[in-house]
Amino acid sequence: MPCPAAHAPDRFITLVGEIVGSEWSPPSVPNWPVNFTRTAADRALTVYPDRKNNRIIFTTASLAAPDRRCHATYTPDLAGHDDIDSWLADSDLDAVADVLGVVARRLIDRPLPEPVAPHPDPVGREMEQLAKHAQELARLTAQFAAGLIRSEPVADKASQIRALAEQTEQTATRVDELRGPATDQTAGRS
Repeated sequence: MPCPAAHAPDRFITLVGEIVGSEWSPPSVPNWPVNFTRTAADRALTVYPDRKNNRIIFTTASLAAPDRRCHATYTPDLAGHDDIDSWLADSDLDAVADVLGVVARRLIDRPLPEPVAPHPDPVGREMEQLAKHAQELARLTAQFAAGLIRSEPVADKASQIRALAEQTEQTATRVDELRGPATDQTAGRS
């Protein structure tokens, strides 16, 4: 959700624009997230505040394949500021321009990851995932049982087992859906 105009990142857009140069087109609307594009290089640079962790997130991606992306972060010293928004609004951004420049330049110069080819056998992929889940469930269950025997706290392990069991159920459902309707194993037997 874009921030109100009062919190628009005008100063930050100017700073990032100076860092990346004129080859990158700045956003047409000054709202978070800030999106710069470089069509000739098939690249997008997105910058936004991570309010939960009080840091700035930089993401670069392919315009044609946005799932091919790289991330970087910058965590400023918030001394004298309540949060990342007040830091962005009131801090001396010129004082951190060099550091932000290093973060941004390293990110946009980094090659994007290769596209992930679709798995040739979707059922096989899901079956592999089910096998991994089963192994992890066995490991967690053994640790849970050992904790019970040793009178150690086990609530955390039980929570992990429950979450993994839910994931396993979802994966098993996908396997069943990919396999299609079940056939009656007794059909044709006399």
